[in-house]
Amino acid sequence: MVRVGTLPMRLLTQRYGADITYSEEIIALKLRNCRRTVNHAIDTIDYLDTNGVVVYRTCEQDRPNILQMGSADAVSALAAATNVFPDVDGIDLNCGCPKHFSVQGGMGAALLSKPETIRDILTTLQRNLPTRNITCKLRLLATVAESAQLMQAVAKTNIPAVAIHARYISDRPRDPARWDFVRDVIQAANLDIPVIINGDIFKYEDFARVREHTGASSVMIARGAIRNPSIFSTAPLPLMEEVIPEYIKLAIATDNHLLNTKYVVQQMMKEGMPDHRGDIFDRLNRVKTLEGLCALWNLQDQFSTLSVSRNRSRDTSYLGHHQQQATPPPPTASADVASIVGEKRLRDHDNDGGGDRSSSSGRKVGEEGEP
Repeated sequence: MVRVGTLPMRLLTQRYGADITYSEEIIALKLRNCRRTVNHAIDTIDYLDTNGVVVYRTCEQDRPNILQMGSADAVSALAAATNVFPDVDGIDLNCGCPKHFSVQGGMGAALLSKPETIRDILTTLQRNLPTRNITCKLRLLATVAESAQLMQAVAKTNIPAVAIHARYISDRPRDPARWDFVRDVIQAANLDIPVIINGDIFKYEDFARVREHTGASSVMIARGAIRNPSIFSTAPLPLMEEVIPEYIKLAIATDNHLLNTKYVVQQMMKEGMPDHRGDIFDRLNRVKTLEGLCALWNLQDQFSTLSVSRNRSRDTSYLGHHQQQATPPPPTASADVASIVGEKRLRDHDNDGGGDRSSSSGRKVGEEGEP
């Protein structure tokens, strides 16, 4: 989810029941040159660009986490992925984002017309990284046959799962997701790996409904998770009274940038309560400090408690002693994507006598949103 899938949102949705969370799309050319640092002030691992700006931030609680990558070639993809391992559980190649910044660089949806490039990137990552969790996300092509053929070509690279956004490149969020089309594609492709569907999943009950309708193994959620990140719970919580305050607390604790924190809260309110935002939304638009943002939800105490650590994590003199460049630890066993999005569903089905527990597994937070 562009500008939304940063660390506090990932932690929040994990808390509410998401099985796997994805980062926002991170460009390989930028990530490959980042410096890994240990931020002791807030207990995070930060990847900083040459100007000291955080490009990717994670922490011990942020697992299983998948870094969603934008790349146009295998060389830069491998350099970026190698740099970030083993602080992530896997890499997902973005082959579906239709936004201009992706397509103009040969990334995202531009790759849909370059299956050989997709194959080259995926096989290069698999051959050189100490994980089998290399996946990709596609969009629908013009016909069922073309879409199924692309999915089959991707599956032949031996990736453990593939995701499909149920829209064409030209579709916008207001256009209904094409569940029927995805159903036909899944049937035509007849893959041996789990297929993850994304598009128009807005409530907990949709998990089982879309899987039954399309035959997908799992679901990936983007705008539904922005509307209310507690969508992963059987009983979603009130957005204004509980969910947004919890998000703001996590944003403070992880020193998330004010502009990003404010943007995410705005998006939650726009998606989750489009007709009933009231005066608080106007006041939110005028907020210029984190303390002011906290005051809107009566979180001044949390702001005061965490402000010392938050300021220290940005203070260069403090970082000289407490945030240091670090060599990643040796690779360790990571969560297995295939077992979470595919095999777990089958085990749940067998264990409950055939009843539908599919919505309790394979719930994923989408990475790029639904432009």
